Amino acid sequence: MTETIENLDWHCLRTQTKREHIAANMLSRHCDVEVFCPRVSQVKKTRTGKKRFTEALFPGYIFARFHYSTQFRHIMHTQGVLHIVSNGDRRVVPEPVIETLKESLPDAIIEAPDLSLETGASVEILTGSLKGMDGKVLASLPAQKRVEILLDFLGREITVAMHADDIILKQKD
Repeated sequence: MTETIENLDWHCLRTQTKREHIAANMLSRHCDVEVFCPRVSQVKKTRTGKKRFTEALFPGYIFARFHYSTQFRHIMHTQGVLHIVSNGDRRVVPEPVIETLKESLPDAIIEAPDLSLETGASVEILTGSLKGMDGKVLASLPAQKRVEILLDFLGREITVAMHADDIILKQKD
């Protein structure tokens, strides 16, 4: 049964943790439902250095457009979907809200800049003989993908140039 576009409403769905992309894929492929799952790509520290990760912009939530009364059961039995978010009797997300989100995220993804490359950023060195030391970014040298860092080393301030992948933004305590 195919519903007309006028009968379809946007709903917010609660998904399993870190399974938003699975639920979105299953809904669009197997349930023929329009899904909006905005994501953010950001740099994070790992044991092996820093890496860029892409995660849900709204962790644990996606938006899906469907006809509630005819597709509810199918939606609820889709892998990764926990329940439909509601506020009392209200389950529908207004169309302008979704359209505004879509307009502000044309590719449904935000590419967050690597803040450890900005001048003045407090950073931690991840590799080499200076691993674990903290410093401040003096300048970014994008052509060489290097960063100039000011370190306090044995009571003296020194300047070192490091590869951009060898530093990460220092976590605030």
